[in-house]
Amino acid sequence: MSPTTQAPSPLRVAVVGAGFIASRGHLPALQHRTDTEVVALVDVNAERSLAVAEQFRIPATFTDYATMLREAQPDLVIIGTPNVLHAPQTLAAIEAGAHVLVEKPMATSAVDAQRMADAARAAGRVLTIGLHNRYRPEMNYLKGLVDAGELGRIYYAKISLLRRRGIPGFGSWFTNKDLAGGGAIMDIGVHMVDLALWLMGSPTPVSVMGVTYAEFGPRARALGGWGVDAPPAGASTADGRFDVDDLAAGMVRFDNGATLMVDISWAGYSPSEEHLHLLGTEGGAEIHGADRQAPTQTPLKLYHDYMGRPTETLPVFPPLPASEGSMVQQLDTLISAIRHGTPLRVTPEQVVVVTAILESLQESARLGRSVDIELPRPAL
Repeated sequence: MSPTTQAPSPLRVAVVGAGFIASRGHLPALQHRTDTEVVALVDVNAERSLAVAEQFRIPATFTDYATMLREAQPDLVIIGTPNVLHAPQTLAAIEAGAHVLVEKPMATSAVDAQRMADAARAAGRVLTIGLHNRYRPEMNYLKGLVDAGELGRIYYAKISLLRRRGIPGFGSWFTNKDLAGGGAIMDIGVHMVDLALWLMGSPTPVSVMGVTYAEFGPRARALGGWGVDAPPAGASTADGRFDVDDLAAGMVRFDNGATLMVDISWAGYSPSEEHLHLLGTEGGAEIHGADRQAPTQTPLKLYHDYMGRPTETLPVFPPLPASEGSMVQQLDTLISAIRHGTPLRVTPEQVVVVTAILESLQESARLGRSVDIELPRPAL
């Protein structure tokens, strides 16, 4: 009789930050898993932490991150705190022996992002970044086509994510450059830049020309969206700090001759839209944001020639149940990498490059000229 194989113990998970991304994203995705156990929640706001812990039946709460690492001894730390804390908290978790899922952006500088990647590699820990849009069905499908050569060489891409009204957390860390590292470009632009580079095959950026604007935030207009339940009544510039961009745009050049156009805003007198467009030597593709409750609407269009005539293809993607959503798939991939060493969908090395582009675009805007992108060197 062969011995019974015992299932491994669930991974002990600590969630850092009890805000929206935890309570509406990571914790619901963790809630029904049998391969993980959420053992601790950390937030400087003790009242909020206790309320979220009660909702998700988390046994321990902490207001001090170092104390949590020492006492809870988690196997996996999920970090959803203000951007400036991502690097130090990731490094501390890795030093404590934990694997890490850190929310986007990876860090506020490429140098810090590289330090995180170096630390994970040196310690043999798994590190990934919460760029969950890579798990969307249409993105997966398009990535497969690009990798199979169906579009040929991608030489031009354009990304646009525009909000009509959507400045999050007015006066909070979202609109404080010291804590966030930037505004719309760091908050939502990171998703689109990451998707473009991933779909383009991760080319190396060499230069960027960027511009940024802050036309709505300083006047406390167009408030609302992620990070705040409702726009503050009668909000004014006296209610909090706003020293980030509410619109960023630019052009990135790559070492293979490809070009990426970037257009990102939290607020503006335009329709809200999400748009990604790829031009290849053998075909093209565009993705528009889609209503997940309307499976007959497709977010993806493919452009080719057939027998000398232009053709369009519109694949249909049914809405995914919550049990198969992008946040759940993100955890599936991470836990498989931890348990079995399978490849990550989002690697830290890829996101170091994304971070360098975001940082350089802002530097270009500050200087009023194009700047070369210097990627940090990995540690030996």
